[in-house]
Amino acid sequence: MRVLIVATQILLPDTHGGSTHTTEVVACLRKLGPVCCLAQQGSSGADIAGIGSPARHAPVIRTLMSALNLPAALNTAREFKPDVVYERGSSYGLGAMIAMRLKLPLITMVLDEQVSRLSLHLANTLVATHPGLVPAKYRDKVVQVSWGANSTLFHPDCPASKLPDGMGGKAPLLVYVGSFKKWHGLDLLLQAMSQPSLCNACALLVGDGPLRRGLQHRAKEMGIAGRVHFTGAVPYASVPGFVAASDVCIAPFDPHSHRPSGEGFVLDPLKIFEYLAMEKPTVTIKSENIEALFEDHVHLRLYHPGHLFGLVEAISSLLTEPGKGRTMAGAGRKKVLASHTWEKHADHLYRLFAEAADNRHAGR
Repeated sequence: MRVLIVATQILLPDTHGGSTHTTEVVACLRKLGPVCCLAQQGSSGADIAGIGSPARHAPVIRTLMSALNLPAALNTAREFKPDVVYERGSSYGLGAMIAMRLKLPLITMVLDEQVSRLSLHLANTLVATHPGLVPAKYRDKVVQVSWGANSTLFHPDCPASKLPDGMGGKAPLLVYVGSFKKWHGLDLLLQAMSQPSLCNACALLVGDGPLRRGLQHRAKEMGIAGRVHFTGAVPYASVPGFVAASDVCIAPFDPHSHRPSGEGFVLDPLKIFEYLAMEKPTVTIKSENIEALFEDHVHLRLYHPGHLFGLVEAISSLLTEPGKGRTMAGAGRKKVLASHTWEKHADHLYRLFAEAADNRHAGR
């Protein structure tokens, strides 16, 4: 089966989560059959066509830009001859337009509100990590999926990277990996670093984003800048080395800043899968979707979102009882390997693609 992936808002390769997700899905699906990916302009790689523009406009403009990209997209699609179209919702209907013109089955991934009504209406199947991401009118088409980790790249035997100057030694090291946006809750992590029980710990924040400079300024104001280090953006393949250097990995999300529509925190956080794939003691928030994946005190430590002392207690407990932390992390890795790798995710998608293709051929 030949799969056309439409992800025209994603630059490949790049350092953000959307790029990681798309790169891994493409790579794992290619183990099952031919794949062509329509990505953002400037993308490169085998069977990757860069035709889209960054999503910096209002939805109506994005839809218009998707329509303007249709001729180039159709040329690539006709040359590739796909059996099914898999559309990332942020492509704003381009996948739906291609599927409609070529009379192909459409599967649309819904990540957030950035999805066109055309895609919701035409999709044979909608995949999402939580049904609440999809308007109620279309939820009968939802198949719930889970993201994963690259267990070949993220593994316990990965060597640690050289740490920035001023780090290392015997100080416990907390590591965060990701983008620096409000909903990632990094201000709370800085507050935790100023508490007496963590006054000897260092934090390494791996990545970049719009709040980075503000966080660096905040760390200076709090008098903890000497213990909080920022790497800046790093290549995806370099991330495991920094995780390997950690004693505890943190994902301090702020759900209240994530979904203005009130749906709550409904994404599968890639960083948690990656931390646990490397068998690292992990701390993150209590939320419906995370608690459906992992169990507190069994796989990792959870605390109530926004609760400073809950975060501090969870981190401190893993630092003071490292044996328990390692036991939890070992159980977490087993859970990730059993259910939450990119290969598992690709296998699930491929079954959905095959079902949609079979239904189309049968006229259903």
